[in-house]
Amino acid sequence: MSSQSAGKLRFYWIAFMTGVFTLWSCTKIIVGSPFASEHRDFIDRIMSKWAMRLLSLVKVKTRVTGKRNIPTTYERPVIFMCNHSSLYDIPVCIDALNTSCRFVAKKELFKIPIFGRAIRRSEFISIDRQKPEQAVKDLEYAKTKMKDGITLWMAPEGTRSIDGVLAKFKRGAFVLALDTNAIIVPIVVKDIHKVQAGDDLTLHLGQEIEVEICEPVEASQYGKERRRELITTVRGKMLKALGQEE
Repeated sequence: MSSQSAGKLRFYWIAFMTGVFTLWSCTKIIVGSPFASEHRDFIDRIMSKWAMRLLSLVKVKTRVTGKRNIPTTYERPVIFMCNHSSLYDIPVCIDALNTSCRFVAKKELFKIPIFGRAIRRSEFISIDRQKPEQAVKDLEYAKTKMKDGITLWMAPEGTRSIDGVLAKFKRGAFVLALDTNAIIVPIVVKDIHKVQAGDDLTLHLGQEIEVEICEPVEASQYGKERRRELITTVRGKMLKALGQEE
């Protein structure tokens, strides 16, 4: 598939339509979810269509490997840990995983008009670790949702890299995994930085992207005292899938 950079007019069109699709999806969630007989399925369908529309704007073609590693039952909490180098990581993963996947969002996002209300309705999770009492409540909410079938997507790097090289991991995602005794499923989105990278808004159209879903890691087998070893294990799987070295 040939690749081309988006010119200014194409960029503004993509940005405008991204806003339109996002606003429309949020509005549908707010208005329609109270009346949906299957609330979560209703949200899943909207998120899936939103992801596909955004990817179609930049003409991304995605290939997924390792689907056998996606848990088929959610009696145990599941956290997908993914490398993060592009604004398109999330729509790519929504499209690739095809689960009731939600995200741990910054608490500030819940304050944005329409968008904040929509992600709250969609069962997104925020954990305010600056306030211990609230963090305990947030963690219990997260546990409840995860045991009820919600899977979480988290980026252990915490911020987007600019070149696709796996950055240093932060501990937050692993603290949550250990607190909930979750199954961690490492996933990598290869070459997504060639579509858009970091804070650079340059867009490259027509890219071929591979999503590799790695073998799961049981956080409960490590425990809090072996958190660093857990981080090393998950990071090693992601580095290997990306073909990178420490």
